[in-house]
Amino acid sequence: MYIEIRQRTVQIYIFLNYGKLHYGVSSSWQNYGETFLKHLVSIVIPTRNSSNTIEECLLAVEKQSYQNIEVIIVDSNSKDDTAKIAASKGCKVIFTDWKLLGARYLGCKAASGEFVLMLDSDQVLVEDAVERSLPLFQGYDMLCLEETSYTAKTLIQKMFEADRRLINNDAHIQLDPIYGALLARFYKTSLLECAFEAIPKSLLPSVIAHDHAIIYYEAWKLSDKVNILPNAVYHNEPATIFDLWKKNFRYGRSTRAIMSNGYYNDLIRTKTHLRKTSARKITRDRLLSSLLLSLKAPAYLLGLYI
Repeated sequence: MYIEIRQRTVQIYIFLNYGKLHYGVSSSWQNYGETFLKHLVSIVIPTRNSSNTIEECLLAVEKQSYQNIEVIIVDSNSKDDTAKIAASKGCKVIFTDWKLLGARYLGCKAASGEFVLMLDSDQVLVEDAVERSLPLFQGYDMLCLEETSYTAKTLIQKMFEADRRLINNDAHIQLDPIYGALLARFYKTSLLECAFEAIPKSLLPSVIAHDHAIIYYEAWKLSDKVNILPNAVYHNEPATIFDLWKKNFRYGRSTRAIMSNGYYNDLIRTKTHLRKTSARKITRDRLLSSLLLSLKAPAYLLGLYI
């Protein structure tokens, strides 16, 4: 006989981190009959005005073949329905005015799982991504997720698609946290907590750009046991040159704040170089990738220096 026990859980919590008050609420159904003996995975998703993409992102999490998952949304003062959509899906929602790096930190602090997957609101997980990841943690402490473009309708999106192909085809040389382009997103919680402790606390409230690179860099200094999960996640790319410039201007502005404090300068400088590849010949993907970086550069530099 199989008896299914379902319990409605509602949590309201308030906590203090480095002098800043954060609060949130969660509401979820837990199926104890199916999940009690499985490892809990915490998926942390920072959001800000993400109502156009968050529903599809959460639907993909909902459809995961591995079901023992909690979702933590860390919302940075969205003016749209992002938080309402997340709450309706049973997510734990934390509200903060911190930016991306701090939002990921707060999500990690609130996580109950043995493993933390740091997802973005414009990403869509492949249905079995979490299930395929967990066995790899028997030999590794963190995983990079192979990304592909969700759609490639516009020229800008086709450039992103080519750039991601270029990275994935040379994945073995992209794992270096300084010179490579791959960044870990799925961690053992114990390692991720230690990595966050190594990051200067003054950066947490304001850093947007290079947040994943900083986390991965600090984690790598503690453990180089990293692997790649192929065919793991789709990414909704910017569709227009305006979207691209707006995003990269914001990144440049954030990078200026990091570099003015003297932190991670060598790491950040390498992230603006052309992709490192093993192939010597010039391919279509390499050309489109280089063109994409050239289009990003003006807005990024404006944000960095003006």
